[in-house]
Amino acid sequence: MARQVNKSILFVAPSAYPFGGVADWLAYLLPGLESLGWTCSLGLVVGKHHQVNRYLDRHPFRRVRQIVNPTGSPEGRVRAVQCAIESTSPDVVATINIVDVYEAVRRIRQRGSSNVRLVTTLHGLQDDLLADIACNRDIIDAVISSNRLSQSLVVDSLGGGDTRSLYAPYGVALPAHLNRGPDRTDCIRLLYSGRVEQEQKRVLDLPPLLSALRRHGRSVQLVIAGDGPDAQRLKDAFASAGVSDCVRWAGVLNRGALAQQYRESGALIITSDWETGPIVAWEAMANRLPVVSSAYVGAGRERALVDGQNCLLFPVGDIEAAAAKVMELQDCTRRNRLTANAYQTVLARYTLDASVKAWADAFGRALQLPSLPCGTALASPALPPLSGRLDRLLGVPLGETVRATLGVAYEHASAGAEWPHTRQSSPDAMAFLAKAARVDRQLPVDSASSDASLRPV
Repeated sequence: MARQVNKSILFVAPSAYPFGGVADWLAYLLPGLESLGWTCSLGLVVGKHHQVNRYLDRHPFRRVRQIVNPTGSPEGRVRAVQCAIESTSPDVVATINIVDVYEAVRRIRQRGSSNVRLVTTLHGLQDDLLADIACNRDIIDAVISSNRLSQSLVVDSLGGGDTRSLYAPYGVALPAHLNRGPDRTDCIRLLYSGRVEQEQKRVLDLPPLLSALRRHGRSVQLVIAGDGPDAQRLKDAFASAGVSDCVRWAGVLNRGALAQQYRESGALIITSDWETGPIVAWEAMANRLPVVSSAYVGAGRERALVDGQNCLLFPVGDIEAAAAKVMELQDCTRRNRLTANAYQTVLARYTLDASVKAWADAFGRALQLPSLPCGTALASPALPPLSGRLDRLLGVPLGETVRATLGVAYEHASAGAEWPHTRQSSPDAMAFLAKAARVDRQLPVDSASSDASLRPV
């Protein structure tokens, strides 16, 4: 790939989630952008729940800026981010689920101290994230989404600014050798890889799926590679369903161990309500592991997973349909055709090189867009709330200064409270998901180009 004119980017990201897909994306994107001539800095927020050393142990990077909030207050967060941006002086600041970047950039622009471009990287189909974009659209130069559906939804949040709603997909490494183990027909070997969580991932669909396969007389094994907030709840559900004996918990795996699981498994199972990737699906397809997935919200406009061509899809939450799809893979001819087509899909759209180039092009386009005047948003931005008695007595700026001088600090109960993803509430997530699903079923105008990678081999 050709090198670009040297520009600098500061990515502001949480450090509390080193094992997630977003962290994996950053791990290849930063060196990839630097190979194209960009200078990248990684701003990792710090706190009790955001441990930078733990993050860097898994994803080492040399140009790291630790963003420390000594008081734990909302005002302290904004000041810490503002300091990091001003001291780094990048051409672009890219926020990754750190909402305080918006107010920090707003203050920088109001002071006239920098013409830094602000880019939101969107990694979720959530109405609160879109509401944050709507409230701050006067300062967001562009939003880059990793999914075609979220790219479409962002247009409304930007007030019809479709030129500022950009798309760049995730990418995965191609294995050097496809040394898969022999396919067994006597036992169905399923792999679940990712966050063990019910709200989005619907992991509690796994126990009844195993039960359904057993009712159909199938021997089944399930490996769970990952961890999450609902791990114990899922273990209890396996026990209640009487299927714990066919489940193995592998925990969070490094890349080598996960690649081994791809080679040894018979199919990857995805049960999610929504996804903006997922990276794990592209990894499985690259390793010629069949994908059996829910037809999650986000799969429609992306046109990456097409039932019967490069994967097998079932309606979200339909356990019997999921079991039927899994059993179809015992037909070796069918599974070989699916995996061959799936590999071609990754080659055409989801390699690391293709992903890095798409993100580099999107950041370049953000730099070329006309500058935004500050203060034109129709909605009022959600400002940092008061943090206690000092703020009420002295006002937020002076209250924060006194708090920092005295060494007063808040302790937060969770990573999201310490460094929030959003300042918005999500009053009816189900209604939003239903609306998103309707949009997802409407194929984009350029769907023909994305379908080129799905021609059967």
